[in-house]
Amino acid sequence: MDAFVGRADEIRYLENVYAKRPVACAVCGRRHLGKTSILRRFCADKRHIYISGTPGLREDNLREIARALSEFHGKPISIDDVSDVFPIIKRVCAKRDVVVVIDRYSDLVENFPEFTSYLRAFMNRDLSTTRIMLVVCDTDSSIFGRFYYTLDVRVMSYRDCRGFHPDYTPEQHLLAYSVVGGTPAYQRMFTGDPETMIREKFFDHMSVFSLEVENMVNSEMALRSECVRVLSAMASGVENVRDISSRTGLSASVCMRVLEEMEHKGMVSKETSSGPSKRAVYTISSNILRFHYEVVNRFTVDMEYRSAADAFERARPEINSYLERAFKTLCMDTITLDYKYTFVGRVRRRDDSPDGMVDFVASLTEAGVNRTAIAKCRLHGEPFGKGDLEALQARSKTIAGPNKLYFMFSGCGFTDELAGLAGSDGNVRLVSLEDMYGQ
Repeated sequence: MDAFVGRADEIRYLENVYAKRPVACAVCGRRHLGKTSILRRFCADKRHIYISGTPGLREDNLREIARALSEFHGKPISIDDVSDVFPIIKRVCAKRDVVVVIDRYSDLVENFPEFTSYLRAFMNRDLSTTRIMLVVCDTDSSIFGRFYYTLDVRVMSYRDCRGFHPDYTPEQHLLAYSVVGGTPAYQRMFTGDPETMIREKFFDHMSVFSLEVENMVNSEMALRSECVRVLSAMASGVENVRDISSRTGLSASVCMRVLEEMEHKGMVSKETSSGPSKRAVYTISSNILRFHYEVVNRFTVDMEYRSAADAFERARPEINSYLERAFKTLCMDTITLDYKYTFVGRVRRRDDSPDGMVDFVASLTEAGVNRTAIAKCRLHGEPFGKGDLEALQARSKTIAGPNKLYFMFSGCGFTDELAGLAGSDGNVRLVSLEDMYGQ
């Protein structure tokens, strides 16, 4: 497994910013997304100083900063007060091209609340007289204010995650991505057969991913117990605030606060229903959270009273159902990766529930022509046939949009008859799991 996978767009963005030096740039993104790894790769061929805050004492942070500056300068440097940091940086960098990275910024501010004012003063007064690219990195950019150049690090796409497991089959890639998503740290934990990894790292209440889910809620959410109740309700199938409130017994205002906080942290996503109600609907967007609450959490008693192996075997039907749902999400992602689009979303009924015939629709542009994609997805079961296409086309008559395309995504194949029809009709697109993964 390569030490560094993907992130070509992020590196390209930083290189473009570097060309504008002197310049300041913020890098932000939630935990475990590989922010530090991106910066390490970016700085590999450049003169740089890497400073990282630590959650310890003020003295610990001053000592770490002094160590980093001494290593760059080649001579011992001592720092008695945080106010000395930026003057020393300016002095040791002189007029040389240097990338100065300040990572884990919130730990520095926790120890030195005045650090932000020193940073701002340096950016406003001194940075322009140097050849420095200043990079400030943390989980949330709001802590250090607005930067003109900001790299918002997000989860990796399912295709980029192929690089973590070059020997996996498409089915194994799908399984790994569906349960942990595009978080590099989680992908790296899959070091063998995905089923074995899931059994060992999920189906034990003290396993690494179970503890990680617990830590995500406990460390990142202000309303912890309310968050657990909201996630449990969403895992049972409810999606709008009214129904979540009814299921949890929490007030609508509290549910709204929890959902907004989780949305900000990338745990859930919001879409406006395409149904008549136009209510906002929410889904769990973090795969590790979704798999835990939709599947693993239902077998807690089995894990604690019996064994992880027993719990995993009893959960197999639920895992297969979960993968079917996850497959539909990856099919939507395929549209966003392969086409220029303006909208991708599910079709919903009057009560906001998803349509049973059409899995999603998309507005996209192909060869300069606006088109409406109507998609059906199936991971397991019988291969798609001519009857499935005809049913999809019939249902599409009630869906507005120009120049319709019919997408059929399948992990179980297509009949020869359907393949023949698709070969003669450019408006029908058959996409296999192997096609999605470029294999």
